[in-house]
Amino acid sequence: MSPRPTGSQYRPALDGLRAISVLTILAYHVPISWARGGYWRVNTFFVVSGYLITGLLLREYDQWGSIDLPGFYLRRARRLLPALLLLLVSVSLVVPRILGEDTPSTIRGDGLASLFYVANWRYIITGQSYFVQFGNAVPSPFKHTWSLAIEEQYYLLFPLLLLAVLRLGGRRAKSRALAVVVLSAIASAIAMAVLYTPGGDPSRVYYGTDTRMQDVLVGAALAIALSRLPVQRLRTWAARHRAALGGAGWTCLAGVLAWCATVPVSGWVFDGGYLTFDLIAAGLVLVVELLPAGPVARALGWRPLAWMGMLSYGLYLWHYPIFVVLTADRVHLSGIPLQLLRFGLTFGIAAASYYLVENPIRTGALRGLGTKLRRAVPLAAVAATAVVVAVSVNGMRLAPTAQAGSNTVISGAGDGRYRVLIVGDSVGFSLGYNFPAAVFPDVKPTADVDFGCGTAEQHIVVDGTAQPPEQGCDNVFLHWSDGVASTRPNLIVWSLGAWEVYDHEVDGKVLTVGSAAYATYLRSRLDDGLSAMQRAGARAPIVIPTVPCYGQPKYVVGGVNMATDRNDPKRAAAVNQVLESFAAAHSSAVHLVDPNRLVCPTGKFTEKVNGVQLREDGVHYTKAGATAFWKWLMPQLARWAPNVPKAEP
Repeated sequence: MSPRPTGSQYRPALDGLRAISVLTILAYHVPISWARGGYWRVNTFFVVSGYLITGLLLREYDQWGSIDLPGFYLRRARRLLPALLLLLVSVSLVVPRILGEDTPSTIRGDGLASLFYVANWRYIITGQSYFVQFGNAVPSPFKHTWSLAIEEQYYLLFPLLLLAVLRLGGRRAKSRALAVVVLSAIASAIAMAVLYTPGGDPSRVYYGTDTRMQDVLVGAALAIALSRLPVQRLRTWAARHRAALGGAGWTCLAGVLAWCATVPVSGWVFDGGYLTFDLIAAGLVLVVELLPAGPVARALGWRPLAWMGMLSYGLYLWHYPIFVVLTADRVHLSGIPLQLLRFGLTFGIAAASYYLVENPIRTGALRGLGTKLRRAVPLAAVAATAVVVAVSVNGMRLAPTAQAGSNTVISGAGDGRYRVLIVGDSVGFSLGYNFPAAVFPDVKPTADVDFGCGTAEQHIVVDGTAQPPEQGCDNVFLHWSDGVASTRPNLIVWSLGAWEVYDHEVDGKVLTVGSAAYATYLRSRLDDGLSAMQRAGARAPIVIPTVPCYGQPKYVVGGVNMATDRNDPKRAAAVNQVLESFAAAHSSAVHLVDPNRLVCPTGKFTEKVNGVQLREDGVHYTKAGATAFWKWLMPQLARWAPNVPKAEP
């Protein structure tokens, strides 16, 4: 059989569109405030991919009356696998050695899922939220590969479906194929609306192949629709309506950019919002295809932009693990210098990957190996990568993954003579996980915490807008009771404040921090938490660190920067007044300590105290910070707790 077509005319405008998309995604992951809707840019990739791949398949079918499926899969593997394998091996070998004990415990499974293109379903099953991370736990460096999984699943299944419909469709094969694709896209959009839980974490519908296939299918539908029309007639019609098409193109481009800059995660976008955005993106693709020399296509095809579009696959692959590793506390940079380092390294590695690995292999660098050996190389490379990913973190202590609303119990070293139970949120986790065992060898700490869950129930309101409540935060007091029953602690440290400084919605009403209504509500939650632990047998002193000054640079959830309220000292003071009232009412059981003396000795937040960074993000304790905290706290406990261990010299 003669060689079949492997591609089509190069479209610099589509590469420019890819470039804008990947740059917006990078900005979203910084995060930069103007890119609050940057996660939409993945939709653009999906639409363009669906359009190009479907067009390629249709041209092959028109010429040959069939589709060479093995050849198609081989071409996709040559294009996508080399860069992915390079990423997986490099990240698996390097990142755990840099992060050490902070390496997420999911990294091995995430890497293997990325290798076999099922990462999106793994993140759904393991509850790894795309939109929210809590505490000081590092996100998986492979989390962004969920989108690669969806594309590869499309590459695997869609050609089979298209070929079947075309062969069974008779004279109206393409019309029937278009109907099937359109109906499938609508079904996917409906599935998203049905499966989305209002107020909950939308990661299930964001990751799901079933709910996101609408994006790819919109591009596929556009390709099928255009293939049904004579090329010359299309060109004549486009030339006749050049001005109107140009205006539509600029409108679609402005709409896509505005959408990505202003539309955060909210309930309505899951009820048809994704399909609406996809149609706008498809409209932009249509205009640049009909007017390849038009002003919109020329703007998007600007050579530097098109060049970045050629690198977009590598830029997307490499940026996330680089951003995960290159944080302010590791490289001792912040602001623009930090971002210049991150972006510079991302572009450098992506360019090297494209010119030294991806493009040579795609254009036939392996042909000299012979047919049998050339076929064996991909399988051997995948197998070798799987082995590297599986064994790269053997013997390393890994950090538990911080999942929103998840209960985590960790126990440190120590001989168990003196048992300390830490309950609360992710700040408590950072104190327990980083407990200085060498300084207090007689102490056995246990942290029974719920990431993203405060003592006040998680119905947070920011700037008058209620944020989606965290799932899994309903049983925090039950978890603490279990911790009391299982450890029989000599001391309980109750961590709170990072969430209590926000306004809360209770029974449909917004309770403002500092108001009498909020004080009454928070006091009732404190009473309930204390009663739950006492019913479980808690007789040990309970120590509550008051809310210190916070200095979180930025904390964006769903496009909303929540750091502003968290850093407000008036809110912290209002919560501390409630804590003082609560401790006074239970003076025999509850005692307050003021960590401001340790972390904010000047009365205002400073990044470092005596040259030491105590809190990595202005909230959660670093290893050095936790060591300083426990050295500061333990001597104070002698007033309430007998036989408190002293620090080793």
